[in-house]
Amino acid sequence: MTLVPSSSFYVTLMSHASTREFPQNRAQHFRNRLPKPIRFVGRGWHVGMVSLSLPTIPTVAEAFVNEKDPLLYVRWHERAYDQDDKGNDRWRPQQRELKLLGQDMKDHWSSTGSQFFHKLVYRYEQERAKLTQPKNKWAQDNGVKLYPTFEWTSQGDLLLNTVRVDSKSQVARVLWGQTLALKMGWIEQVSRGTFRLGPNLLQEFHADKIPTPTDVPGADNQPTFWKVDGGYLVLSVTCNWRFVNLNKTFCPSTEMPPTRPLHVYCNVGTSSMVGNRITDLLREIKYHPQETTHFEPRHIQYVPVRNEVVEIVETQMAETNGDLVQFGEGHSILTLHFKREVV
Repeated sequence: MTLVPSSSFYVTLMSHASTREFPQNRAQHFRNRLPKPIRFVGRGWHVGMVSLSLPTIPTVAEAFVNEKDPLLYVRWHERAYDQDDKGNDRWRPQQRELKLLGQDMKDHWSSTGSQFFHKLVYRYEQERAKLTQPKNKWAQDNGVKLYPTFEWTSQGDLLLNTVRVDSKSQVARVLWGQTLALKMGWIEQVSRGTFRLGPNLLQEFHADKIPTPTDVPGADNQPTFWKVDGGYLVLSVTCNWRFVNLNKTFCPSTEMPPTRPLHVYCNVGTSSMVGNRITDLLREIKYHPQETTHFEPRHIQYVPVRNEVVEIVETQMAETNGDLVQFGEGHSILTLHFKREVV
């Protein structure tokens, strides 16, 4: 049976519909078979987009590190409270650690470096708080901390170890993923297996006297302040480290910024000229993932309907260069309004 509509009606299309017939449906490109073919009788039929819901777009993850790449490893200790057989208090060392990969921060990617590293440090601090037990201690009796510390400056720089941290017994350890460190400009690769500190990682000492690092053995087991080993940048906690230019370095590709126009294509409308191409552009939208992924344009832009009969509707979401948008998990939902304008 074919539907012969009145002068105005709506059709909602979903990327997770018609998947038996079109198993390759994805949020950025999908086909829907309508429950009934639509026959447009008479002239003057137009179609416009009234609403669109999209999944989020990973703004940095794909451009910076892979899901299996290490981001951060932190090791710390607690002085765990206990009592001996006579009821006397005693303390035993309890090792803790946190390892974060790219996939662990998949839902926390941000459009700026400051936002992302705030979230990364927050994950470490929350993990440390979650694992501790009542009466346990994170410091020695003399105030030396058994865990690495992070702080932020008013300039937006990230500081590592701004207070005394135990390094002699190799309690606290901080390792950054090598891929992340290279892309952030914390290290530079001179040749295969040879690295040097980059311009975005500054070494600062607690006092005028340069200490002898005891927690990072280098070549020939000689002490060093840093090294690249096992896919990580290992930093000594005998000095301060300042991470600078976070926002300048950690950002999406300039071709795919987080806030940008996207093109919605649909084969029910007539083609139009876009640049040097003839396409089925239905609407251009401004995508801003931090504000909304649901669009209801205040002014609907209508284009003439292409065919007299419509059975299958194909929809695509693409970048302005024509590449399909790489969404995260989720579905796309598009609602169209058809109306007949009688002249």
